[in-house]
Amino acid sequence: MTYDIDELFREAALARREADATIGEDDLDEDDDPSSFFVNAPKRPTCCGRAVFHELPDGDFHLCYGANCEFVVYDRERQLVCTKTGLVIGVEHSRDHDPSWTGRSVGSANPDDTAGTPLGGWIRRRDMFSASVSAYRSAASISDACVVLPSMKKGWDDAHGKDTSRPKLLKRGALCVDEAPDAAQPKRPRSTRRETWTREALEKLRIEAGQVVAALMIVEVDTTPPPQKLDPRLQNIEFVRKVALRKYIKACKEGTQELDMNVLHDVCVYANEFVRTQRALAADATTSARRRSQRRGPGFSGQVRNLVSLLIVSLWRASCATPHMRDGKRGNDSFRPFAAGILYSFKRGLYLNDGTCVVPSLEALAQHLPALRSPQSTTLAKQLQSSSHRGICSFHKSISSMESLDEEEAVDVRRLFSQAATQAAFLRALVFQHSS
Repeated sequence: MTYDIDELFREAALARREADATIGEDDLDEDDDPSSFFVNAPKRPTCCGRAVFHELPDGDFHLCYGANCEFVVYDRERQLVCTKTGLVIGVEHSRDHDPSWTGRSVGSANPDDTAGTPLGGWIRRRDMFSASVSAYRSAASISDACVVLPSMKKGWDDAHGKDTSRPKLLKRGALCVDEAPDAAQPKRPRSTRRETWTREALEKLRIEAGQVVAALMIVEVDTTPPPQKLDPRLQNIEFVRKVALRKYIKACKEGTQELDMNVLHDVCVYANEFVRTQRALAADATTSARRRSQRRGPGFSGQVRNLVSLLIVSLWRASCATPHMRDGKRGNDSFRPFAAGILYSFKRGLYLNDGTCVVPSLEALAQHLPALRSPQSTTLAKQLQSSSHRGICSFHKSISSMESLDEEEAVDVRRLFSQAATQAAFLRALVFQHSS
């Protein structure tokens, strides 16, 4: 059976009009109106990507579509934020330009374009060509009458009562090739060093002496004999027992011994005792190696190095009171070579003319000093070693110059050397204590 579609729609429209005529306005329900089904339908955002479910604090769920979410707002920091979850969806990257902007960048990287006016205002640049022309014209207009000769100036000073007896300034440096030396010009005396023996000055010298000691005492000397090498297999009870039993069984096969249970027991007992002895020797070797690694020479003791630094400062102070260091030209006498010379004097020691020992002979400290062309030496140690001879010579000359002192001055100098000798004796006792 065939139906006409147009006829069916006409009958449906007629039935709808008849139903509307029979139903009153009071009986009409808004939910029954099919025309409102699609009018009040919820507007869902256009989904351009995958939606994400977020669980809200109240237990509900939020389906967020990103930038297309209906709860997204635009804050003052130019960010897209979802008000339901508080998450930042994105950032707007649009630039603020006027409508006439064509896309060409008009900014400048020159800081002068954005800087303000300098302090004092803008200064006009000097024209160097105009200055050169002005100087040339001024030079052309100068005559000999405008030049004041030294003799004329001296007469003018004498006439006006000016004092011309001030000393003439000395020229520093070498003379020119066309300049003759002035015989009346006195030579400037070499300024002598004035030592100030304050507590701060002595502490600075002690620190510098400590640096010299640390730079030179770098050689480690191990005088203990090397430990005997032990076979680790002899410390394994299974290995020793198998070797002993194999040897006993071989002797039984050859007929030199008879198989006996007592002998087997004695072999096992002897193997246990032998392994116990080997393990004890290995433990002693480990302990001695640990002690040897921890115990270094006396030159690496902080107390010994501090006392050596104090001895060097005391000897330097006493040497500066001698005529050689006080009155002579002190150009080659500096503290660091002097300190290096005292360290290398520990090989033989140094004594005064009256037999007072000011530098003891300590081979335990001298053996830590690098020798000539030693592979263990550093660049700084080589420099100090090469200058140590100059320091030793300076110290010997200082001791020899004490003979020219009078009795009053000799008492003060010997008092300083006596203090240094006391420190030297204490250093000798301390080194012997560390070496024993």
